[in-house]
Amino acid sequence: MKGQALLTIALVELLMGIPLRVEGHGHNASSDQTTMNIAFDLPDLTATLETPTGTSQLEAFKSINNDQILRDTTGGRTSELFWVSVGLPNFVKTPDPRNQTIKRLFHFSNNGFSTYVEMMTASQRKALATTAKTKYRVEISENQVVNLILSRFQCTLLLYDDVGSKYILNGKVSDFRNFPLRMDFVAPRRSKERQLFTESIGGGGGAEGESTADLQFDCNMESSGKLMKTNTLMISADQQQQIGLEEKLFGPAGPGGANEVYVTRDQMTGLASEMYATLNIVEDYQMPEVQFREAFVEGLVAQVSSSVFAQVSVDVALASLSKYGFDIGADIQPDVIKRDIGKVLEIQTVGSKTRIILNETSYRQFVDSRSRSGGGKAGFFRLSASANWANANSKSSVSDDRSLNDQLRELNSASQEEAQWEVQGNVVRPKSLNVARLTRSRMSKTLTFNRIRIQSFNAPFQRNFAVYTLRSAISEPFLEQLRERVVNLQNVAQQTRDELATLSGTVRHLSTTVAQGTSTVNGQIQQLGAAVHSARSELTASINAVSSTSLRRCRICFREIEGSSQCQLNRNSCSGWSDAGTVWTQPYRDDTDGRSGGCQYQWVVECQA
Repeated sequence: MKGQALLTIALVELLMGIPLRVEGHGHNASSDQTTMNIAFDLPDLTATLETPTGTSQLEAFKSINNDQILRDTTGGRTSELFWVSVGLPNFVKTPDPRNQTIKRLFHFSNNGFSTYVEMMTASQRKALATTAKTKYRVEISENQVVNLILSRFQCTLLLYDDVGSKYILNGKVSDFRNFPLRMDFVAPRRSKERQLFTESIGGGGGAEGESTADLQFDCNMESSGKLMKTNTLMISADQQQQIGLEEKLFGPAGPGGANEVYVTRDQMTGLASEMYATLNIVEDYQMPEVQFREAFVEGLVAQVSSSVFAQVSVDVALASLSKYGFDIGADIQPDVIKRDIGKVLEIQTVGSKTRIILNETSYRQFVDSRSRSGGGKAGFFRLSASANWANANSKSSVSDDRSLNDQLRELNSASQEEAQWEVQGNVVRPKSLNVARLTRSRMSKTLTFNRIRIQSFNAPFQRNFAVYTLRSAISEPFLEQLRERVVNLQNVAQQTRDELATLSGTVRHLSTTVAQGTSTVNGQIQQLGAAVHSARSELTASINAVSSTSLRRCRICFREIEGSSQCQLNRNSCSGWSDAGTVWTQPYRDDTDGRSGGCQYQWVVECQA
């Protein structure tokens, strides 16, 4: 109960913001380690360790040389014994490079984000070393339990949007010899995966959101694996027919369809997004959608097209443009589409200056009126590069100093992946479209996408496990710090008990001293009382002697012959003469107590006959 109370105190202090001393993370691994001399068939050491969520079992595997070394009865080779372990892998917060005072689980860049994985910690290493000492009754160093050097370490995270569509994030470790291990995830800025991930950890990826997010990363680690099989995405002719791939691009077979069509990049990207969900790529191939789209478009065009993406006259391209992605209720006549494209950009003249700008109303009408799902991912032609350039150009003051031809060259450079433009009088019109030409007859064969694949490995050591971010917020390093705080509190408690014992002794000494002082003061008071009584008796006797003498008048006088601060008021005084009635002497105050020093005085009776 006492230990639990101290643990509770330490936890309360931590939650109240009392700082804990933070240890460094991880240890360097052994440099001479190969899986060829490790016995992975059965863990040689097991130890139970307390974790934030209960208890976990640690495992370590022995070197195949350990048995021979242990048979050496001289015991001179025990330093050659060693075991390997991965500990209990867990994400760990590390300082933000831009602000070392802030620790984060995730560090973002333009291409994605990274996190760090804590492998075997100091307490885990110690627990395994203690188990080895007990099991084999030998003295070994904790450094003889080392981190297993991995060859593959990957984690995946499944995310879902508001409509239930799946997205996947893949992360992997590249450097296996520096601890904690850094794991990098691909999630480009503005990608859907990045958006969903930042939302899941609190919107901005801040440290506060990380502490409350509960995400499950499914991880796999291997050591010295050999490639067993590569699964490459292949779509057979029967599968193409089942998912309607050919009809989506060329229309129905027969009179209503086409043998060749042009397709824009937006149409192919929309088709790739549809195939991503239809073919269950997210689970079967663990590939992010943005990566799949790029590989699918490149692979399909390479196998089905008679000409790859290139600029084709706008009239020729629109005349044979695939109807994939069109809203079937919209007017899709080539001349009407060309006319509406021509309204997207316009020339603005202010004084002697001209600039190419975006007509936002016409652009939105053009995209939304013909694109399925209101301009969603299946849009046939979005002209987004051209629109973005014109929108920025309309807000830039630099364009005032450039000629119309210079602006047109910049526009065509920015939009070369979708269209080229020309100026006719005061109108900006599309000149050509960047399209690829697909041939129906090439769809009858099996389509193979070499860049869409997943590999499986056979390795002597493999582990599958899950890492939870909520547990990482209070990870095993936290427990190590908490245990250290408990030990510190125990030391403080013992120190306090020692100080109380010393203080009690001091109080007893003071009590004895006060008692002795009181006794001394009482003795001095008694002595003073006796002296006063004696003086009073002598005075009375003197007065009586004077009274018996036949005198006309008398008076009494006194004087101080030794004084101090305890003698106050008049120090030499006489009473009035007796024939003048009762006249007292001036007042004199004797404040004699147990302090050093005192007063001496004398009396005299003066008489006149």
